[in-house]
Amino acid sequence: MSNSSGRKMHEQGVALFRQEAYPAALEKFEEALGNADDSRHSAEIYNDIGVTQTRLENYGAAHLALDEAMARFTELEDQKGQAQTLGNRAALYQAEELLDDAVEAYKQSAALFEQAGENEMAMYVWQAVSRVRMKQGRHIEAIGAYEEGVDNMPKGSFKRTVLQKILRMPGTLLGTGSSASDEPDEDEDEED
Repeated sequence: MSNSSGRKMHEQGVALFRQEAYPAALEKFEEALGNADDSRHSAEIYNDIGVTQTRLENYGAAHLALDEAMARFTELEDQKGQAQTLGNRAALYQAEELLDDAVEAYKQSAALFEQAGENEMAMYVWQAVSRVRMKQGRHIEAIGAYEEGVDNMPKGSFKRTVLQKILRMPGTLLGTGSSASDEPDEDEDEED
């Protein structure tokens, strides 16, 4: 089969995954793996296999697939691929109820996304950390993680400005005039 058929099988696997047809998606990913274009494409497929195995609760197989994806992305010096794989590993830890391990993997993922200049992706990862910390009842750490995500939004963006004001609101309501983060907002106008 040609390499383009490997890409097509991979795309079909992704479509099946989105339909939550996980066993069929896994079968298509494994078929695509035998027809992958190159090491990067194989790494992407292994990453998708890891995510699919997580959804199927085959955690051992998920770890093996993500190990293989990480090894290939590392060999390629692909920080974005490594960051995505670490994020998927964190989701796997979360599924296994290993929440502290999930947070650490998410933090490593966010750091790699930041190094790769993928600040928006880093923002989403920090939001995932915040959700895990909320689940653990560690609310101050959840707010801190959410602030990290907000800090990764483009400076001057409307959404960043609004979220920073919301994060300062609890301190304002309590009469302390401070927020969870006492750092000044460099995005605010002097008139505020």
